[in-house]
Amino acid sequence: MRRTISDSKNLVEKMLEDTAKTVDSVKHDIEKTIVDYTFVPGKDIIETDDSVIVHLDIPGVKKDDIDLKVTEMRMKVTAKLDEEHMGRSSYVTHYDRKSGFIKRTVRFPRKVLPKEAEAKYENGVLTVEVPKLEKTEGFKVDIK
Repeated sequence: MRRTISDSKNLVEKMLEDTAKTVDSVKHDIEKTIVDYTFVPGKDIIETDDSVIVHLDIPGVKKDDIDLKVTEMRMKVTAKLDEEHMGRSSYVTHYDRKSGFIKRTVRFPRKVLPKEAEAKYENGVLTVEVPKLEKTEGFKVDIK
């Protein structure tokens, strides 16, 4: 049996359509996994002469649901997330609920004194300040 160009074209179009459906399905599954089941909070690390300051974004978490552990080299944060949103318009009520755990380990750029760590949680941002083990004092050097 001979295939015509039209038959080959239809076969290729069908294959492309099937492939596009498969890619869309896989993309949806991956996006759902990333968005719905995991959350990696953003962070800023500031190093001063005397201490290391970490700002960790964890909005929607209650202060009592945060567990913070600090060692000489890193800090580990585990927080329980249980957040609900409800929005209404004239035709639709949207209800969204997220729950799970947020886990983040932050490595300090220098060794710190974990027993002297201070932390505060305000407006969805956890701020942890830890004194450095070895403080670096800056000295002015004349350039010749």
